[in-house]
Amino acid sequence: MDMMKCVVKEEKGEGHVVLTTRPVPEVGDFDVLIRVKAVAVCGTDVHIRHWDEYSQKRMNPPTIMGHEYAGEVAKVGKCVTSVKVGDIVNSDSHLVCGTCDLCLNGHSDVCYNTQVIGVMRDGAFAEYICIPETAVNKCDPSMPIEQLALMEPLGVAVHAAMEFPISTKKVAVIGCGPIGCMGVAVARTLGAAQIIAIELNEQRAQMALEMGADAIVNPVKEDTVARVKEISGGLGVDVVLDFSGNAGAIQTAIDYVKPDGYIVAAGLGPKPVELPWENFVTKGICLKGISGREIPRTWERMKGLFAAGLDISKVITHVLPLEEFEKGLELMEQGKCGKVVLKP
Repeated sequence: MDMMKCVVKEEKGEGHVVLTTRPVPEVGDFDVLIRVKAVAVCGTDVHIRHWDEYSQKRMNPPTIMGHEYAGEVAKVGKCVTSVKVGDIVNSDSHLVCGTCDLCLNGHSDVCYNTQVIGVMRDGAFAEYICIPETAVNKCDPSMPIEQLALMEPLGVAVHAAMEFPISTKKVAVIGCGPIGCMGVAVARTLGAAQIIAIELNEQRAQMALEMGADAIVNPVKEDTVARVKEISGGLGVDVVLDFSGNAGAIQTAIDYVKPDGYIVAAGLGPKPVELPWENFVTKGICLKGISGREIPRTWERMKGLFAAGLDISKVITHVLPLEEFEKGLELMEQGKCGKVVLKP
């Protein structure tokens, strides 16, 4: 039996994340076995290590972690026709049923029966991952494999930024971790007139500037509402993209978004958001939640954005061997990185 190295959450509770070996997955008739070439560390992986509420609700260890990846097709089931051995591929982290009313009506991003790779089933912190053919996305082999591994988190930024028209609009981006910084780059590629990044981490604020932000507001050191209005010419911004999930930041955004403006919520935070209801209603604000990516539309849009010149290379700050996964988790938890990519 062929074995592979992998990073596993072995049991419930704090910690219990280890590098070990497991058998290479078996390939069913409709499955694709992918040799993982690059896999990125996500904040979700940090939450899994600490066994927070998200993990407790969704995970039943032992489970191989990791859900942002790209690789090469190593083997296909006998009924697979869309890809062949040697193709460069990745996939969404959300495996959807394709048969419920939501999926059939183009809303698979909120499919009732979603299975999350690296959480609910074995993931990509491994030398190989096996997934259904229906989830496989064929990639441009000329693109760097490290960037192809980021299409899953990039998809969140694209889904958020394209939910409402932002071309020629003034945009605020809250939370410039890796997905927020990619949101800045997407907004710039889409033709936003002005992008104001709201971020307290100096390293990530600098990264946001490098990826296309026009100005930075530090919410700890500055009056966010006053500064955003000052930078935007006095009236505020048309669209707010929140990648932080911070309750206070979202409440504050209602004060600096223009009347009839949009707030797109793509971040999850530990505290519930209490809306200043009168201000929210009387300003006619639209608040939209974003869950993952629209499948397959967001994936097609990402390919189009790359063709239009989208560059996410600067968000990758560390490339490490899989054996150094603990360092990657620590960097992510401490906010001392953009994206950390592991190489099995």
